[in-house]
Amino acid sequence: MKLNHVYSFGVGLTLLLLANVARADGIPAMHWGGMELQTSVNNCLGRAKKAFFDTGVRNTQIGGWQTYGQKNNAAVLVSCAAMSNNRSYLVVVATSNDSRAAELLRNDVRTRIARMREFD
Repeated sequence: MKLNHVYSFGVGLTLLLLANVARADGIPAMHWGGMELQTSVNNCLGRAKKAFFDTGVRNTQIGGWQTYGQKNNAAVLVSCAAMSNNRSYLVVVATSNDSRAAELLRNDVRTRIARMREFD
């Protein structure tokens, strides 16, 4: 139940980001996906910041367990929610008037986050 609230909140926040991307010619496309990560929320957000930098996402903001930014004509949101046993639930949402751009950005950010590892 808790993950449903986190997921819904992340999608809702992304809808607020649409104000920067939306145009009069139609409703922007939205692509999202989630997964569990064996890492803390802080590490999840650190991965997101690195993924944003590596993919060219700019105008980033971070607050609590979420971060977002934009690249060209797309906006992206990453949300990391704490789970038991030092795990996090990651949700990545991207939106744009160009559905392909949103899909590629979401996939790129999510893949980069998933591939990162922490070292002791």
